[in-house]
Amino acid sequence: MTALRVGVAGLGRMGTPMAHNLADAGLLEGVYNRTSERAAATAADLDVRHFAAPAELAEACNVLVTMVADDAASESLYSGLLEGITPGTVVLEMSTVSMDHLRATEAAVRTRGGVLLDAPVSGSVALCEAGTLTIMVGGEAADVERVRPVLDALGARTFHLGPMGAGATMKLAVNTVVYGLNAAVAEGLVLAERAGLTREAAYEVFAASAVAAPFVQYRASAFLHPDATPVAFRLELAAKDLELILALAMEVGQPLPQAELNLRVLGDAAEAGLSALDVSAVAEYLRRNAKPNGGPPW
Repeated sequence: MTALRVGVAGLGRMGTPMAHNLADAGLLEGVYNRTSERAAATAADLDVRHFAAPAELAEACNVLVTMVADDAASESLYSGLLEGITPGTVVLEMSTVSMDHLRATEAAVRTRGGVLLDAPVSGSVALCEAGTLTIMVGGEAADVERVRPVLDALGARTFHLGPMGAGATMKLAVNTVVYGLNAAVAEGLVLAERAGLTREAAYEVFAASAVAAPFVQYRASAFLHPDATPVAFRLELAAKDLELILALAMEVGQPLPQAELNLRVLGDAAEAGLSALDVSAVAEYLRRNAKPNGGPPW
C-alpha cells in the first residue's frame, strides 16, 4: 500500500489543530496557507515542509485536506491546487461550501485524475484539537478506505453517508439544528436575565436540564463570558452557512421556516455591528433591543 503523504491547506482555527493531529499520527507531509507566515510557523513547529504555493503542496502529497471559510476562499485555493494534483490524489474537502461549488470542484479534480471526497466536520475547536470531531463523508467506499488513517487521526467517528455530496448535505442538516440551538439558547438566556435571574444561574440550569445538548456544554463560556472568550465561529460565517442551508432547501423543495427566521436574526445582528463577533452574540443583539420593563415578575 502506498504511504500516505498528507498536505493541509488552510490553517485557521480548525485547519491548524488538524495539521497537528496529522503530524502526531506521522501522516503530515506539509502545509500551505494564504498567509505564508502562519504556514511557515506551523511547519517549523511540526517539523514538516512549508509550501509557498498550493500547486507545490499538491505535487508533493497524495492526500490533500482543505479547510477554508467559504466558496470564495475555496475557489481561490483550488485554482492553485489543481495545477499540482496528480492521478490517484485523494482530496478531502472539509470546508462548508455550497453544493454547486462542490460539484464543480469534484469535476475539476477528476479531470486531473484525482478523487474528491466531501468530508465536512461537526464539533468545536476543542474537539478538533482532541481529534474527536464527527466527520461526514460522501464518495466511493474504496476511496474512503484509502484515507481511513487520515480520518481516524482527525475524528472520533466517521460516517460514510453515500456518494459525493452526501457529506456536505448532512453537514448542512446538522448546522440547521446547531443554529436553531444557538438562537434558542440566546433567547432563553436573555429571557431569564430580563426576568431577574443571573446569567450564571440560568445557564447552570440549561446545562443540567433536558436541553443540555453537547452544544450547550461546550458553548457555555461564549454565552456566559462573551467579552473574555475568543471568537470560535464568526456570526457572519454562521449567516453564510444558513444561506447554504436555504439554497439546498430550495433545490430539494423543502421549506425551512425556522432556518429562514434564524438567518433574518443573524442578518439584523450583523447590521447592528456584530458580524465579526462569535455567533453567540445573538444574545447580545437581543439584550440591546430589549424594551424598558418594570423588573422581575415576582
